[in-house]
Amino acid sequence: MKALSRRQLLQMTAGLGLASVLLQSSSSLASMWSQVFGQAKREILPITPNEEFYMTSYRTPPFLPADQWTLSIHGEVKKPFTLNYAKLLEQPRVLEIVTLECVGNGVGGEAIGTAEWQGVRLKTVLDRAEVSNQAYDVIFHAADGYSDSLPIERAMMDDLLIAYRMNGVPLPLGHGFPARIIAPGHYGMKHVQWLTSIELQPKDYQGYYQEKGWSDEAIVKTTSWITDPQTGDILRGDKPLTIKGLAFAGSRGIRQVDLSTNGGETWNNTQLSPALSDYSWVQWDYEWEPRVRGDHRLLVRATDGIGSLQSAEETNPFPDGVTGLFESIVLIE
Repeated sequence: MKALSRRQLLQMTAGLGLASVLLQSSSSLASMWSQVFGQAKREILPITPNEEFYMTSYRTPPFLPADQWTLSIHGEVKKPFTLNYAKLLEQPRVLEIVTLECVGNGVGGEAIGTAEWQGVRLKTVLDRAEVSNQAYDVIFHAADGYSDSLPIERAMMDDLLIAYRMNGVPLPLGHGFPARIIAPGHYGMKHVQWLTSIELQPKDYQGYYQEKGWSDEAIVKTTSWITDPQTGDILRGDKPLTIKGLAFAGSRGIRQVDLSTNGGETWNNTQLSPALSDYSWVQWDYEWEPRVRGDHRLLVRATDGIGSLQSAEETNPFPDGVTGLFESIVLIE
């Protein structure tokens, strides 16, 4: 989750009867935070292990035995057909490293992860069905009753997959076994799991989330966050420190990440590691030599591959993804 600002911390601690203690104590904001909330750390790897990859389904995952599963392609196509699991595995295989993020994720939240996905290009399957000129939306239906869609123009691009393996093993049940959609650059709602049919229709389709007012395009927004140090950390100031983090902008990629160590008064370029793919998050780091003791408010912002700067405006995830800058408040001793 996003670290709270000083004002937000004071408001929250007031409700806990701690505001007066915080204001009167000689302890810093960072050390007080550490005492109240602890210092939970989570190592961020370039590829997220399957067991640590986020899951946001609110239903019990449906179990579809591979030998009983089928995928039908129908609707506005000239040659509808059905694939079983064995036939799906016989299709030309593609590997893609793609970062997935939930549309409800907060700035710096944990509902995001990167995996290597193996499957068949969606375009290959649609080409075999010979899409009609009347097709407008491609609808992905799941075994649990969920559905979502993409415009035919987007669905026919080469980067979309019908995936059946995740990080070298068959899809775990909680991540869509036997098959799911991987749609780089879109929020997780479009990456439909437990896929059972692909339907093409001649008009716009409103899926589960769209009926509730969420975005239909669901294009990932640019985000960045600090993984180390975290709010509450107490650091020594007698040696250089390495600040680390991640940035993500969907299919647009990341051009630059800037870090501020003084609450946004000045900004410094960070060092970017090579991206794992055109669709993955990017690791960054910055060597910092703090010269002043006390609390420091670290902020990070990213510029995407087309030159657009991450929005600093703080908004809620609804209806098309959160915006705002991640901050981490640390104490330099």
